Amino acid sequence: MRLLLLFLAPFFSGLTAAAGGFDAGPQGARVLGLGGASTAYIGSIAGLSTNPGLLGQWGDSLLRVSLGGIGQVRRSSFIGQDSYQRTDQDLTAQPGGYFYATRGLGPRLSVGLALTTPYGYHTRWPSTWEGRSVVQESQLDTYFAQPTVGIRLNDNFSAGVGLVYAFGKYRQRRALGQYDDPAARSELSGSGSGFGVNAGLYGRTGDNLAFGISYRSGVELEMNNGVATATGVPDRDAALYPATTDFNTQINLPSTLSVGIADRVTKKLLLTFDFTLSGWSTLDSLNLDLAASGPAPARRLSTARRYEDALAFRVGAEYLVGPKLTVLGGFRYDETPIRDEFINPEFIDANRLGASAGLSYQLGARLALEAAYAYDYGQLRTARVNQTDARVANVSGTYRTATHTASVGVAVAF
Repeated sequence: MRLLLLFLAPFFSGLTAAAGGFDAGPQGARVLGLGGASTAYIGSIAGLSTNPGLLGQWGDSLLRVSLGGIGQVRRSSFIGQDSYQRTDQDLTAQPGGYFYATRGLGPRLSVGLALTTPYGYHTRWPSTWEGRSVVQESQLDTYFAQPTVGIRLNDNFSAGVGLVYAFGKYRQRRALGQYDDPAARSELSGSGSGFGVNAGLYGRTGDNLAFGISYRSGVELEMNNGVATATGVPDRDAALYPATTDFNTQINLPSTLSVGIADRVTKKLLLTFDFTLSGWSTLDSLNLDLAASGPAPARRLSTARRYEDALAFRVGAEYLVGPKLTVLGGFRYDETPIRDEFINPEFIDANRLGASAGLSYQLGARLALEAAYAYDYGQLRTARVNQTDARVANVSGTYRTATHTASVGVAVAF
């Protein structure tokens, strides 16, 4: 089995795909400390959202709960190609959180619930920056609920499946720079939901080596209640930018295929490895179907995204310092799903290299405090305006991005 897993490793790491995107990071303090390498990790029930197959390993009579908060700050800077002027994004925090609960109903059957915020971003540029006609502010928030059933197949194998309900909110604001009025702007907001499935398998070949594989389907967020508004528009352009218009849109969240290995090297040291392929290519365009409003006819506005499928590699380590203290560390590399010609200041992404650290401290026999921090550094990206393709909204220049993520939570068993 070790030889088979080592053979599969270069296959996954050699896929010519891209990762990253607006994934909000590992959904749990302990798995954040591991760098997200949790597909084969049974040390925290936060692995439930990554691999439902782990659920069968927590099949005792205890009610296990893990909950906490997550905060992420993404900072991007821009230097204009013609102006050579540097602009920094306004400081914004993307809040999130998680809640997990598991309970065994018998020697082979377990149930669980995962509430997470796995995708999102909040971008806000200064109102007068040179790309204000492309975007000034944009935000996406998602909330996932996943009731799950797990089955312990035998002493070494378990499987699980969960139904995913997702709810998302999206809003965007940009200036209408073609008008003299500096207050002229366009805003849109909407919300919607969708369903998916998450299934996984966990197995171990002995006391030291374990593996996991999971697949979570993509989710289509159908937003049928959108509202677009425009202010500061001259009467002559009322048909182009009506004061209020209803719209529909759809935001596709990616599928994920994860393969993981966990190897207990010593009694105190555990190493974990994950490869994750994300189906970002379903996010091809952002299409707004605007309803008729006054003199403005119904029409579709389309902005090209052309995301590519995504690969990420993660490795984590857990070390037992003493009876109460466990320290964690992680390393990750994500390729970006955004091609150079489709870079957009609404959400800046790049190939990212990241490191994380965390700890778990036992406050009692069944109560633990968990905390972690992760830092991701993105490579320099250069965007160029394509004058022949109006579907690509952009401003020429270079971007650099860094991401800070922190999480604090508790794990308790009753």
